Amino acid sequence: MSKLLENVLIANIYLQPVQLSLSIITNILNIRILCSRSLRKSPCTHYFLAYAILSIIYTCLACLTQFLRGFYIDWANGKIGCKIHFYVLFLIPFQANLMLILASFDRYCSSSKSRRIHSRDTIRTARIYIVLGTLLSAIYMSPMLIIYNWIEIYHKCIPEINIITNIYTFSQVFLYYLMAPLLMIIFGFLTISNIGRQSARAKLLTVSIRRRRRTERQLSRMLLFQIIVHVILILPFGIIYYINILKPSTRTPNVLAIRYISVMWQQCDYFVSFFLYVFSGRVYRQELSNLIRSNGLKSRRRQLRNDIQQFTLIPTSMLPAIIAKDVFL
Repeated sequence: MSKLLENVLIANIYLQPVQLSLSIITNILNIRILCSRSLRKSPCTHYFLAYAILSIIYTCLACLTQFLRGFYIDWANGKIGCKIHFYVLFLIPFQANLMLILASFDRYCSSSKSRRIHSRDTIRTARIYIVLGTLLSAIYMSPMLIIYNWIEIYHKCIPEINIITNIYTFSQVFLYYLMAPLLMIIFGFLTISNIGRQSARAKLLTVSIRRRRRTERQLSRMLLFQIIVHVILILPFGIIYYINILKPSTRTPNVLAIRYISVMWQQCDYFVSFFLYVFSGRVYRQELSNLIRSNGLKSRRRQLRNDIQQFTLIPTSMLPAIIAKDVFL
């Protein structure tokens, strides 16, 4: 084991609990705010919700895995753990990535003038796409259960190297790191173009429709910022992963340490969305402010109710003594 790898494993012990806490807290806030009345009416919100749920699931598994590695405990050791480990930890990011693609497509449909395309922008359609996308991606990633095998002699979980596995791995890299960002960017530019054309007709719309269009534009802006940061955070691991598959000789301790660092960098993608939403979406900031105020109001009401209950429990015969004590103090 190299010194760099040892330092990375030690750093995981301290960094992973922080990332886990940030991911759970921010994504719970995302779910709570996205379920508000003004946001849940949009189909795009349902893709954001699916992304937040997948982020919590992935972070709990990935952070726990990285944390235990700091103590030289790896649940991928063993025939069953080897297969499940790589299948699950590659499947969930793939599904989360798919939710961003569907959200980008939804923004394009929402901003389109074509009635046929715009008709696809419904909550029912979004739910169908989420279910179908989750099932199809689970089927697509199922070869991971066959590719990775536990080699008892080397005490390692190693993928099979042949033409078929190389083609499948290349398809993973192509879809996740090339095709997905490209689709997000294309739909993003098409959405921006459609929104620009709509702004010229905004004065002719009613107040309610303009308010809804304003919310849709802010959701598009939130998604655009998330896509840019998403691509920046996932690319380093994708490059190292593809190099490791093409050239098994590169799986040295130092390269493994860099791979673990890129995993930590990629994990930031699963909690940074909250801060991007706050930064880019005014409607999101308003809902967050309403949530904070409502929780503060509930806390004050609860405290007032407890004070009243305590006051009613005091016998009336003791009230003069208590009042006199307060006066003299």
